[in-house]
Amino acid sequence: MSVRRRIRVLAACAALAVGVTACVPGTSKDDTASGGSGPVNLTFWTINLKKNFGDYVQGLIDGYRKDHPDVTLTWVDVPGNDVVPKLLSAVASGDVPDVVNLTNLNLEQFVPALADLTPYVTPEQRKGYQPTLLAPLERDGKLVGLPWYNGGSPVSIINTELVKKAGLDPADPPENFTEAMEWGKRVHAADSATYGMNGIPNDIILEMEGVPLLTPDKKKAGFNTPQAQAVLKQWAQGMKDGAIAPGATVKDERQYPQTLANRQVAFAALSFPAVLVGLQKNNPDVYAKMAVGPGALGAAGTYVVPDQQTFVVPAKSKNVKAAAEFALYLTNAANQTAFCKLAPIYPSTVESLKDPLFSQPKDDSLIDKARAQIAKQLPKTTLSSMGTGKDEELRERLREQIRAFMSGTKTAQQALADAEREWNDLLAATN
Repeated sequence: MSVRRRIRVLAACAALAVGVTACVPGTSKDDTASGGSGPVNLTFWTINLKKNFGDYVQGLIDGYRKDHPDVTLTWVDVPGNDVVPKLLSAVASGDVPDVVNLTNLNLEQFVPALADLTPYVTPEQRKGYQPTLLAPLERDGKLVGLPWYNGGSPVSIINTELVKKAGLDPADPPENFTEAMEWGKRVHAADSATYGMNGIPNDIILEMEGVPLLTPDKKKAGFNTPQAQAVLKQWAQGMKDGAIAPGATVKDERQYPQTLANRQVAFAALSFPAVLVGLQKNNPDVYAKMAVGPGALGAAGTYVVPDQQTFVVPAKSKNVKAAAEFALYLTNAANQTAFCKLAPIYPSTVESLKDPLFSQPKDDSLIDKARAQIAKQLPKTTLSSMGTGKDEELRERLREQIRAFMSGTKTAQQALADAEREWNDLLAATN
């Protein structure tokens, strides 16, 4: 399961809102926006949490009200598809909620209408968040949101029987994609019916290899480089060597013909615990042969996740200071840890990683070991956020061209050039 597919699994926790390309006008805070003495009424929005996590959110409300009796909280749970248009309408009317859960995929179009939280977040509170997950929420020195949870970085999942057959040590998985290609080549050489792994060098892989997707001004594509060509060619050679399964070019990863489950691939260099859950349920014999380890890294030395959930405060809120304090409460380490114990998600807070949930995996549970490994990788996890308002459409255009290259219908140079042209046309229309 890819990074992007893993994020979709999180719909059970909070559905990702559908992007809308419209932008909102800039706003400024009222004189009363910083809040004051006396009763305060705050309205906050979440995304699709009431059905499965209503008790958790109500517990947050009750806990905050206990320590802040002068604050009245109104919780509105919004369907994922409705968040963006609903917030656009609220900003346009001036009647805004005070705290809003937004995925960073939808954040950019609202930045001009969001309050700068910098005055309300102390340096010590900043240190409580993973720096690589907090930094993407800063724009021109302004903090426009607070990080909440994410889907976690990928790990390796290894069929110990198949890799040992190739003379490989499952306790020492590939550290990078070059080593993963070598592993896969050896697996296929040992048994021509078995391939190394699935996957193609998509946008996330390019970022992990240090290839910039955009130019610094974010106005044009930045990936059409000799470095990107080299990455594509390395993966294409991997497919020729049997390091990558021939069916890996399918658009829908759920349709891979060669899988861990049917024993036609020996390992996954980038995968997630959900794969283990599926194997444990449907293929217990295969699951019994699995091991987990760190996910492979690219030249950049970091893992990349395409999305994280955040909390923002609209600038037109009449209680920006109080709203910021509540957002800090919602995203503090204790509350994030508690949420992670209810759902397959990962925190943005440093302190949460010390909890036994992440630091002390059960010896007999591969899924717990995978969770602990993902937590261990969080300090090396960065957020892939282009902030164009058309990120998903751009990424799919690039992936489609890369699939064409991996299928042999285009050269690496042609695929990247065609994707570059499509990106620049879309970006020009946006700008």
